[in-house]
Amino acid sequence: MASFQEYKRRSLVPLAGMGLAAYYLLVFLPIERRAEGLDAPLRQARKQLSMSMHQTNGGFDFARLTNQLAETRCALDQLDNARQKVATRLEPGAVVRARMSSPFHYVEYENERSKLMESLGKMAKQQGVSLEPEVFAGFPEYTADMEQPSFLWAALALADNFVTCALQAKVSALHWLETPVALTNNPANEPPGHWTEIPLQVEFTASALNATRLIQSLPLRSDEIRAAGLPEAPPDKLPLFIERLVIRKQSPDKPDEVRVWLRLVGFVSRE
Repeated sequence: MASFQEYKRRSLVPLAGMGLAAYYLLVFLPIERRAEGLDAPLRQARKQLSMSMHQTNGGFDFARLTNQLAETRCALDQLDNARQKVATRLEPGAVVRARMSSPFHYVEYENERSKLMESLGKMAKQQGVSLEPEVFAGFPEYTADMEQPSFLWAALALADNFVTCALQAKVSALHWLETPVALTNNPANEPPGHWTEIPLQVEFTASALNATRLIQSLPLRSDEIRAAGLPEAPPDKLPLFIERLVIRKQSPDKPDEVRVWLRLVGFVSRE
């Protein structure tokens, strides 16, 4: 009987070893590999964090990390505040917004364009400013290939703003104005929330003082213009930012008179 029990005990040892080996191969190794796979992103993130903090010894200064995180959040808040201020600053007036959000009607646009040109022509005569035909010829016009004609309202407002400010600044002459309207189209492959650039190219002659006053007023809103003591501007004036500027003396006989070429850019939200 003892010999049978001994035989039975000895036969169980290999079976137990085989069971343990099978458990190791079929259960433990897959779990270990899975754990290593799950741990890989953490190791990679830890490595990147160490490199970004310039700490390659494996340790972390958590106090410094907390301070950097707080500074980053503060910078993001400042960036968001700046974004909101820019959006407010560039927002067109209520009339332009309403026209841009409504269906575009060619007749309505042409009527408003004609009325503006007539009004500016009368104002130029009152101010004694020479307004050459190329100025009104450069006012934005509708063409059938425009995908987003509603932006013409903003382009027209920018052209009107510039000419009005130039007349109020008493330039000697406005020679030329152009608004490349093709750039006002909204690219179909871009999502909303971006800005459309509306370029404006102009040429005028003025005294150095009046040219300076006009250039200073271009990026300002009407309330800022009043605060700076500059010539009046339309109540809903949009900021115009200078991209290129060339100033040349007009002639030796008129040392105070300059001829100015400007490329300006206005921005309108595509939301």
